[in-house]
Amino acid sequence: MSKAPKLKEAAVDLISKYFGQNTASVYDKFFTDEPDSTIVTSINSILSDYIGKEKADEEIKKLTESLAL
Repeated sequence: MSKAPKLKEAAVDLISKYFGQNTASVYDKFFTDEPDSTIVTSINSILSDYIGKEKADEEIKKLTESLAL
């Protein structure tokens, strides 16, 4: 079962934390109807470029654990 609505919301919140609400709004639209794997891959990519792979992996792990993915 897809957790996309909760995952999408959490991903947009995480993007907002690092990039602001304007960027989060763009990703909110992009994530519409996207599968979980695309959302996780996208946030991992953008965060890795911005805060580094290790920190991005930690953020993704916290996010996915909180949603039990």
